[in-house]
Amino acid sequence: MTAAPDRRQTKTRAALHAAFRSLVLEQGYETLTVGAVADMANVGRSTFYEHYRTMDDLLRASIQGPFTTLADLVDKPEAGDALRDLLLHFRENQQVARVLLGWPTRPVLASALAQLIADRLRAVPLVTPLIPPEVIARQIAEMQLALIEAWIAGRPAMQEAAAVAALSAGTSALVQPLLKR
Repeated sequence: MTAAPDRRQTKTRAALHAAFRSLVLEQGYETLTVGAVADMANVGRSTFYEHYRTMDDLLRASIQGPFTTLADLVDKPEAGDALRDLLLHFRENQQVARVLLGWPTRPVLASALAQLIADRLRAVPLVTPLIPPEVIARQIAEMQLALIEAWIAGRPAMQEAAAVAALSAGTSALVQPLLKR
């Protein structure tokens, strides 16, 4: 049996995530410091480092939940409702999403998503591909992020159902040649 998460740790992480989100919107990611996040979260710098090694680690943790839905498309391509809800979440929080999908955070997001996708690829039976699964995972992640970025911007305008279908079909098209039959 696994122990339940400590409520204090959960509360501290929630405070760090809230401070991170607020400060990213206020000043952007490039100028964000551990001290500023810790101060706004009302914790010490050492407390920040008990939970995260770097600001990039906090960023990765903050997108872990939403990106799980995208990574799940590798082995659950029919995740329509969850994917639709995720796209709507991104659109509702487009100010944050636009900041995070830009520079310098985009490579961190792509790497984090690619890692989640690679984990899914390792869990399914694959043929021996000519291109390593990690490269395919990165390609899928970049495709997904590009489509989400276009969806958020509304340029070009696309219907929600079309965006969901494109994310699912694009992921499937890149995964299918790798699967053992």
